Amino acid sequence: MRGRFITFEGIDGSGKTTVVHRIEPELRRRGYTVVLTSEPTRTWLGDAVRESYDDDVGPLAETFLFLADRAAHTERIRDWLRTGAIVVSDRYADSTYAYQGARLEGVVKDPIRWLQRVSAPAILIPDLTILLEIPPRLGLRRIADRKRKVRFEKERFLTKVAKNYEKLARSPRFGRIDASRPANEVARDAIAVMDRRLGLRVR
Repeated sequence: MRGRFITFEGIDGSGKTTVVHRIEPELRRRGYTVVLTSEPTRTWLGDAVRESYDDDVGPLAETFLFLADRAAHTERIRDWLRTGAIVVSDRYADSTYAYQGARLEGVVKDPIRWLQRVSAPAILIPDLTILLEIPPRLGLRRIADRKRKVRFEKERFLTKVAKNYEKLARSPRFGRIDASRPANEVARDAIAVMDRRLGLRVR
């Protein structure tokens, strides 16, 4: 079987990381090789992205750091897919379109389209993107106890991000799930979407 590339998206507090780690054992039980990955990556490029949050280097510089990290990440994803693995990424290009799209308002014309154009040479189109949808206020309540705060985690900003995700999710590549429910229910629905869209039955 050729590899499959699945991405999970959503605003902060939507439960992406929790759900990704819940679906992994089910896919392995079915006989698939699974690679879990995330963005920003756990590399020096990903570290540079995280430092940009704290240093506030500005939306343009921040954007290009994200793109550099993704370009390297995409090459690794290609390698994993060649082995036939199911690659599941906690955030990918759509996060940049949604978040940096909000950050770049007033800086570039039509930020999401601009980001899609400059990103094109460095991305793979996922086979499936699962968008975990949650009201920004609930997402912020869920992450209230996080030790490390990111300046993006504000209700007004996350509301803009959520609207950008809504625009992106018009693509048939997306499956949308209500993530305001318990994680086990969300994970169950995510598996159902993968089964329906990609036919990931027991091997």
